[in-house]
Amino acid sequence: MIDIAILGGGVSALALAANLKKDFLILEKQNKTGGLCSSIVEQGFTFDVAGPHILFSKNQNILNYMKSLLGENIIRKFRTSKILYKNKYVKYPFENGLSDLPKEDCFECIRDYLSNNFNKNPSNLAEWSYATFGKSISEKYLLPYNRKIWNCDPSSISLDWVSRIPKPPLEDVLKSAIGISTEGYLHQLYFSYPKTGGFQAITDALTEKVKNKLFLNEEVIKIEKIENGWNITTNKNIICAKNIVSTIPIHKLINILHSSPKEAIELSNKLRFNGLINVLIGLSYDHKISYPTIYVPDPTVDFHRLTIPSNFSENNTPNGQSSIMVEITANNEDDIWKLSDKDILNKITNDLERLNIIEADKVIYSKVIKITYAYPVCDLNYKENVEKIRNLIENTGIHLLGRFGNFEYINSDVCVEQAFALAEKLNG
Repeated sequence: MIDIAILGGGVSALALAANLKKDFLILEKQNKTGGLCSSIVEQGFTFDVAGPHILFSKNQNILNYMKSLLGENIIRKFRTSKILYKNKYVKYPFENGLSDLPKEDCFECIRDYLSNNFNKNPSNLAEWSYATFGKSISEKYLLPYNRKIWNCDPSSISLDWVSRIPKPPLEDVLKSAIGISTEGYLHQLYFSYPKTGGFQAITDALTEKVKNKLFLNEEVIKIEKIENGWNITTNKNIICAKNIVSTIPIHKLINILHSSPKEAIELSNKLRFNGLINVLIGLSYDHKISYPTIYVPDPTVDFHRLTIPSNFSENNTPNGQSSIMVEITANNEDDIWKLSDKDILNKITNDLERLNIIEADKVIYSKVIKITYAYPVCDLNYKENVEKIRNLIENTGIHLLGRFGNFEYINSDVCVEQAFALAEKLNG
């Protein structure tokens, strides 16, 4: 019987394992580690498979640790992201780029911002947007963009998510309207990224630390409580462990946990999440787009964000060529999810060409990736439901960790931070 079995091999699991002082093993059902932080390298093109990942954090100790994993394989970049609005590239975030708008739109945004009489006690994301920014900023960007990224109406998103959105000072919004440069999301203003290997270079470095305790292609299919621990049945083995840390999606954990509490099963059905369709495109020419990320509120196209991998690292694209990654929030009952990869690719390349972003006849590489578990949704009942289900599971003795293990929308730095805290607890 080992001390700790870790289910899943993403960044949370690896960071935990790398800091444990007790006997452990990691069970990962895929043939490689990384999870949502993994990358793909094919035909000279490098993509982060679950959307763009960058290295930043408000926690300097965690940031330093993650940087140390890369050694010399690291570069630092200044964020120059844009929003594509009415065929114009507007500085991101929107409220810091008002002078980039058509003049009439800029006037409407600043007029509504200053004469804002909306309810100052909002109860959801839509109401918060109106109360904070007024009608025009909300309806031109914030609401249509959030409708796309959450795959639902913003009025059904709770204030638990809103707490992550910085509220700019009045002076910054006024300055941006007359062309004086201001910056939002300051903790992301500079970011780091691996020179080679994509963001997976970080999880690869963690994997190297724990590789002797790692079991790949090992899918957990049943967990059963026994005296002094657990029986874990995989597609290959039966393993006994005193403790379990689960980083796999909480919905899957409930399904494989023998004698799951009935209430936990009911609650798991109430926890909403979205998947992600990632369309990876390599081009035979340099498209000359100089922005790393482009946000797209336009409701006439399915995608909400575009990423240019070469603007994270020039090694992500072959010389003289270029690439683009297109993200679509969707789940398996949506029409676009049900399309074939070929039809999705045709639809996306046609839209990109219509927006003058690519030349569709010069695509030399393409791949469609569907990720079932991408974004936990902070709906109006999220906090109540997730706290109940966490308590029910943790009362069985299982520790929860990670974005979908703990069902919390967190970035990789917070995953590592929480892994450190749990390692300290388990180490005693």
